Amino acid sequence: MPQTWGYSECNGPKHWGKDFPLALGHRQSPVNIVSSQAVRDPMLLSKPLKYQYEDVAATQLTNGGFGWRVDVNSPSHNLEGGPLNHRYKLVQFHAHWGPSCCSGSEHTIDGTCTAGELHLVHYNIDLYDEPAKAMSGENGLAVVGILLKEGDEHPEFEKICSLIDKIKHKGSSVTDVGPFNLRAFYPHQPGNYFTYEGSLTTPPCYESVTWILMRECIELSKAQLDKFRSMLNYCEGECELGPLDGTVQENYRDCQPLEGRVIRCSGCDTPPN
Repeated sequence: MPQTWGYSECNGPKHWGKDFPLALGHRQSPVNIVSSQAVRDPMLLSKPLKYQYEDVAATQLTNGGFGWRVDVNSPSHNLEGGPLNHRYKLVQFHAHWGPSCCSGSEHTIDGTCTAGELHLVHYNIDLYDEPAKAMSGENGLAVVGILLKEGDEHPEFEKICSLIDKIKHKGSSVTDVGPFNLRAFYPHQPGNYFTYEGSLTTPPCYESVTWILMRECIELSKAQLDKFRSMLNYCEGECELGPLDGTVQENYRDCQPLEGRVIRCSGCDTPPN
């Protein structure tokens, strides 16, 4: 099935609602978080967010045409507590980025955009027996979002960067990915986060996501971000480039209206870095 959406002027986020009506819904993501308006919820501290990824195995790194994605297998659940009333298992993680150090994150905090955003996508194993069902179901997904800023080189991202040339073209993948220390993707204060009910940030934009956005950023280097931007959004062997083809310079959706939703926070007193 041909890809009908993307990030260009011709098929970018402002056009998604034509083919994917849920993109025009009232619980869409990402959003701008106004930290002074976030409601501090003591329950989020009394029921701490728990995560464990020691047994998670990366199975494949893929160029899906709009960036990289790492698929994983896990023998048990990986995320619970905090705003979640069920157990969730990690399915994959991927990133969004932009052309510069000050554009690329999907969520913004007080209107500030960073160079990118990492998403760890988990599905509800208590209510659903497979990710595909959870994706469109109530309380189906929990996505941990971690803002990325330009700075020092990040060792775990370097594992991905070292393989980018092997998945340069859309549709290419490698299975010899090696282990990741997924805990290293979390910031130093993972208990300090915002949470709200929202959607996938890509079509079909199902409104099935409990978002957990870390308040603290993590760093990766400009060279690493440039490596992401060097990926190609067309398949190998395509000799004539169309108007939508080229390098993946940006793959993020702009902030959507909050539509009366409440943003809760676990520790709003600590400023972001």
